Amino acid sequence: MITRIKTFIRDIRAEWDKVSKPDRKEVQGNTLVVIVACAILGVFLWIVDGNTEYPNWGSAYGIVLLVAIVVCVTVVARRYSPRWPIAFLVSLIPLIAMAVAYFALDYSIEGFGFALLRSLFIKTG
Repeated sequence: MITRIKTFIRDIRAEWDKVSKPDRKEVQGNTLVVIVACAILGVFLWIVDGNTEYPNWGSAYGIVLLVAIVVCVTVVARRYSPRWPIAFLVSLIPLIAMAVAYFALDYSIEGFGFALLRSLFIKTG
């Protein structure tokens, strides 16, 4: 029984030595990317959530905000991550969704966000 436990612990140590661990620079870069992404998402949710009239994404302010999100994500990702093209493409999603909804589908996009989703999926009254 003791021999099996020792063998088990030895095997765990051998596997632990095989695992690659990130260095300080990798952890620091990933942490910064997560913090910036959370901040951008927090601002986006603060602007959009529960607001049925603003933002009107078709206005100049809405477009400026969406372009600013793309620029911020691209600058931060380009500096700290080798996969910045993926971050750039993902950050384009809100801008493309707004452009398609507003220009191609002629859909009113006032309050586009969680307020819109609530009105679509949650019945009131």
